[in-house]
Amino acid sequence: MASFSSLFDPPELQTSDYVYEAKYLLAYRMSLFLAVTIGILDIALFIYFNIIAALVALIALLFVVWAIYQIRKTGKYLVPILIFNLVGAMACLVTLFGVKDQPHMVDMIWMVINILFTFIVVGQRWGIIISLVHALSITFYYLFVSQDQLHLIRDLTDEQVYTTGINVFIGFSIISYLSWQNIRTNELAKKHLNVAQDVLQDQYNIILKQNEEKTVMLKEIHHRVKNNLQIITSLLRLQARELENPEAIAKFKDATHRVIAMSMIHEKMYQSDHLSTLHMKEYLHDLSSDLINSYQSGYPVSIHIECDVDSIGLRSIVPLALILNELISNSLKYAFDEYDNCLISISFLRHSKDQCKLSYKDSGTWKAPARKDSFGLDLIDSLTDQLEGSMSMETFPATQFTFIFRPQED
Repeated sequence: MASFSSLFDPPELQTSDYVYEAKYLLAYRMSLFLAVTIGILDIALFIYFNIIAALVALIALLFVVWAIYQIRKTGKYLVPILIFNLVGAMACLVTLFGVKDQPHMVDMIWMVINILFTFIVVGQRWGIIISLVHALSITFYYLFVSQDQLHLIRDLTDEQVYTTGINVFIGFSIISYLSWQNIRTNELAKKHLNVAQDVLQDQYNIILKQNEEKTVMLKEIHHRVKNNLQIITSLLRLQARELENPEAIAKFKDATHRVIAMSMIHEKMYQSDHLSTLHMKEYLHDLSSDLINSYQSGYPVSIHIECDVDSIGLRSIVPLALILNELISNSLKYAFDEYDNCLISISFLRHSKDQCKLSYKDSGTWKAPARKDSFGLDLIDSLTDQLEGSMSMETFPATQFTFIFRPQED
């Protein structure tokens, strides 16, 4: 029984393509069934009927045995089954037009078997080709050949009638078996697919739960970092109160604003639904407004923001925020001699497919030209390098900074 079972079922495939596995099983089992049924039919044809028809059946039998061997050996069914079906189509044509002493009542059944087997196992394109070949051949036969062979039906011997009956029975048995195996293997493929979907759903649920846990943890991290930076800000402000040197107080104030700029990033990240990106227009507005309020300049400063970049990652936003902090702080400290029409313009736009362009300018007249050796400019140069971008600066007729860089993925 074990050896019979191993013959009936081909070697297992190591594949997750369940449709391919279903067709593989169907091709093998159908070929095995055809080998048995064609062998029985061939014996009957040799004994009772026509030697040419028997030889054609023998050739078909040899090819189906070869197909079975190839499927077991290679684990691939498409080429052997295609060749066998092409041979089967040729066998139908040879029998239909080459055997003159029989009425060909059963040939259409074998054509139907050939068409169905090709469609189900090989595919639609070859199924259509085989269908057209058989449709044209049977049409030609009934239009131009069949009239001369109708008398053969009356002249059939008892043995030939029995053989024809066996042929019809085998033909319909093959059609029934093909349909049954097609349904059976499709159900098997569906069962495997459902199991795979259940496994994927379980894995998805695990990943979803892990993602939710990591999201909560990451939000908490952003929240804690923000709180820690706010503590640092408070400490800097407390320390600044003990200083008397105006220049030292200004340095502490600048350091405090830099920490606030980074703190605001983590606050926005904590509030965002997407923890890896930051909505740029909202952040630019909040950062500039916070800086203006903290300086308490005593005169109104307007902010104009133009932004078509929805969001960028944390690796780019940190140096970008510090650059804007330096520029806005410098404008508030040095640019506005006259306190009317004080305007800061920030433009953050797509420059090319994968690059962004940040432009910054103000409406003021700087009290002193920007020093090339100042800490602020050195810091901006360093931050531009972190962005792997380029910077250009104009000081006349108005001070304007332009940065072009490619946002970095986190």
